[in-house]
Amino acid sequence: MSEPTPGRCNPDAMKLVADYWVLRIVEEVNASDSGLRFSALQRALGGASPATLSNRLQLLEDRGILTRYEAGASVTYTLGEHGRKVLPVIRAISSFADAGS
Repeated sequence: MSEPTPGRCNPDAMKLVADYWVLRIVEEVNASDSGLRFSALQRALGGASPATLSNRLQLLEDRGILTRYEAGASVTYTLGEHGRKVLPVIRAISSFADAGS
């Protein structure tokens, strides 16, 4: 990650929250009570290729936004500590979109 400039947004954080699939993944995982498996997440997103989804999941896991739980062959994703911090951004974007329509 880049060093933040005082009083300015961190460029890496801006790139992360500007990514459509990142925001949709966080939104879908948040809506699930017990987390989502890859296939359920792919169905919920309706359009993300497996490669794109896999890439974004790895990125989100690396950043602590998602937590990956393995149980045998089953892998489930839930929101991590930083994932809950992204939710107000998603809500603000949704509110902004609603106000403009």
